[in-house]
Order: sequence, then C-alpha cells, then structure tokens
Amino acid sequence: MDEDLDYNEEEINELVTNFKSQADAGEVGYYDSDDLEVIAEELIYNCDLAYATEALELGIRLYPRTFAFRILKVKKLLMEFEIETAGKELDRIEMDFPPEAELYVEKAFFAKISGHDNDALPLLKKAYKLDPDHPEVNYMLGEEYLQRGEYQRAFDHICFALDEDETFEEQLGTLSFFFEEDKKYNDAILFFTWLTERYPLSKCAWFGLGLACCWAKEYEGAIDAYQNVISLDEEASTAYFNIGNVYFEKKQYEEAIHYYEEAYRLDDHDFHAVSGIGDALLEMGRLDEALEKYHEALRIEPNTLDAIMGIITILKETGREEEAEHFIRKSFSLNPQSFELLFNLLPLYEGEDQIKKLKELFQYTLSQAQEKEEFLKFFTIYCTANRDLREMGIELMEDLLDNEEVAMTLPYFLAALHFLNGQFTEADQYFKTALIINYPGHEMFLSLSPALAEDPMFHNLIENYKPLQ
Repeated sequence: MDEDLDYNEEEINELVTNFKSQADAGEVGYYDSDDLEVIAEELIYNCDLAYATEALELGIRLYPRTFAFRILKVKKLLMEFEIETAGKELDRIEMDFPPEAELYVEKAFFAKISGHDNDALPLLKKAYKLDPDHPEVNYMLGEEYLQRGEYQRAFDHICFALDEDETFEEQLGTLSFFFEEDKKYNDAILFFTWLTERYPLSKCAWFGLGLACCWAKEYEGAIDAYQNVISLDEEASTAYFNIGNVYFEKKQYEEAIHYYEEAYRLDDHDFHAVSGIGDALLEMGRLDEALEKYHEALRIEPNTLDAIMGIITILKETGREEEAEHFIRKSFSLNPQSFELLFNLLPLYEGEDQIKKLKELFQYTLSQAQEKEEFLKFFTIYCTANRDLREMGIELMEDLLDNEEVAMTLPYFLAALHFLNGQFTEADQYFKTALIINYPGHEMFLSLSPALAEDPMFHNLIENYKPLQ
C-alpha cells in the first residue's frame, strides 16, 4: 500500500465493506481519491477481483489523471493472467503520464514475467534515475546485479533498501536462488557472510548463509549459521529441521533425530520432520521404528513423498512385494497426479520392469485424473528433462492416439517431445496435425519448453496455419 496513505486496518475494512455493500446494491457513490485507492488496493490484495474491477473503473472515471488507478489496473490484469493486455496498458500509461519510478518498476516486473529478463535492468535504471531513494527500486536493482555477478553493486543497493525499509529483510532468503541455478556456492557464502556481518540480527540472512554452506558441503558453517537463527528465535522450527538435515548428510543419525524431534516439538504439523526421523531410523537399520514414523508423517499429510518412498523401500527390502505393490496403488489413488511419486518409483525397478511399471502407473494415473489434458501437459513438461524420459513419454502417449478424450491436444505433446529428441520430421508432422485440429492450443505448446518458444519453425507454422477470419 502507498506509504503516503495512512489508514489503519479497521478503517480499511470499513471502507471495503461499505464499498462492497454499495456495489451489491448498485449504488456506489462518490469516494475521494485516497479512499478509493485504498479500497482498490485492498480488494486486489485479497484477490477480490470483481469488486476490484468496479473500484478501478470508478477511480479511472472520477480521477483520470491519477496515476495510481492505472498502475493498480495493471496489477489486477497480471493477477488475471491477462499478460498481453497488461503490457499494452503499461505502454499507454507511459504515454499518458509524466515518467515516474513506479511505472518503470512495474515495467521491469512485467518484463521478467513475460520472458524478457534482459529488459528489466535498463528499466530499473530509469526508475533509479527518477527516484534513487526508492527502496523497492534499490532492492530490485540489487537482485539484477546479483544475477549478473556484480556482487558489490548488488550488496550496496540491497543494503540501502534494508536500511530504508526493514520489511525487505523477509525477502533475503530468496536471494539464494540467484546462486543456486549456476551452482555459485562459494559466491553465495561470501555474499551472505557480508549480509550477516552488516545485519547480525537478521534471521533471513543467517538462513541464506546456512543454505549456501549446505550447498558447498561446508556443514559446520551451516550448523553455525542455523544456530545463530536459533539464538535470535528459540522457536525457529525450520532452523532445527535444517540442522537435522545437515547431521543426516554427515551420517550422524542420532544427532539428526534430536534436531528433527525439536522441530516437531515446535510444530506438530511438521510432517517433513517426522519423515526425517523415519529416514534416519531407516539408515540405522531400525526398520520397524522407521515404518512407525513414516505412517505418523502420512497421518499428518497423506501425500508425504519421502514417507511413501520410505515405506515402499522397507516393504521391498523385507520381501513384502505384494504389500508394497498394494501400498503403491493406494498412494496413487490418494494423489493421482503425483509426478514426483511416479518418477521416484522408477529406480526401484530395472530394465523392462521399469518401463512396464511406468506404463502401468501412467495408465492408472491417467484413468484417475479428472483433468486428463492438464495431466498430460505436466507429464510432458516433466519428460522434457532428459532423453530417456522423453523416449518413454513418446512411447506412452503414442499408445493414446485413439483416445478421444485427449485427441485435441495429444499431437502438441508428441510434437514437443519429438522435437526435443531431435526427431524433427515427426515433430513437424504432429505439430501440423495439432494446428489443423486445435489451432488455439499452440499457445499452450509454446509454454512447454523455452526451446519450443524460441524456435522460428514453430512460429512460421503457426502463422501459415492461422485460420481464415
């Protein structure tokens, strides 16, 4: 919310309640600009988009020269996944209003979510030139420089944002992702060390350092970092859980169990901690106790993957194959679209048995799935990871070519997998068929993989097969 609008929670709730009552009665009256901005922003924040639309339309009609309503309209459009419309609205705002930092912040955000990441930095530089003291501009600039490996510049901007607005402290944990993708673990340790030295009371900075140390397998450093979190907050259950994970990696299973138990004591809904205890007991050969813990985790969350895999592993290792197969089928019936479970099970089978089991579970999952096309879409995305998965995906989905329920989209999925496997003739044939029978589906196809969206062949075919108006 705009920092210049000083409303307490009770005042905001009253404004929103009154507006919604008037809207329901078709009697929305006059609101001053600030009140209406607060109403619109709160409705958007609460995803109450129908009322938000009405508030924004009123605001734009009453105050056509007020920048805030137009920017809020963009935020709402993005929440509705109206990406193209949001982009056009941003361009219109840029033409209709004098330049403001917030506009370029929104344009930078839009650039990133629409796949034009390289456009974000120039836009943020424009925002910074207009308002160098803007905390959000500085924080976003810091992220951009971090992504580019310019750590000192990133650090300076992020520190400025933190000094001006302490709420950015909660976002520090997300900075770790910029290092993880490129495996820059030592750089991550360096950067988070800088942050902990500058902000020794920041739990999020210590969490980031702990995570970075884990990536680099500097386990003692990770433990020290998480212990610092605990010294700042004795009830930080995630810190205890993370220390448990570190000891598990060190194969010190008794110590791991101790910290998992502490995490569970602080949060009795933490099924990951209970499953972690089961994993440690399994490694120690205490199978009956491990089974008990895995079942306890499933009572909290029936789809806990680690617990499911732990139970299946124990049943197979102890010769209870029939019981294991029954449990596998039961697990799939509880979560019929569990791709992680599907692929985590494969290493338990070998050779032809693996393909046979994949086919069986794929067919079972497909038969249970309510949204079959959605299932196949996510299955295809999962299969894009490597050639072996793509080949199995092709084999499985070509068996479905006569299935009328998925006939309209199946050629798109097969075109994607064949193309990524280098089988361009087959990809071309399936894609042309898909465009003929379901032209609008090409947008979904392009979203399956960046390689598809970037290839000019598909864009040319999309243009050539466009239906006559």
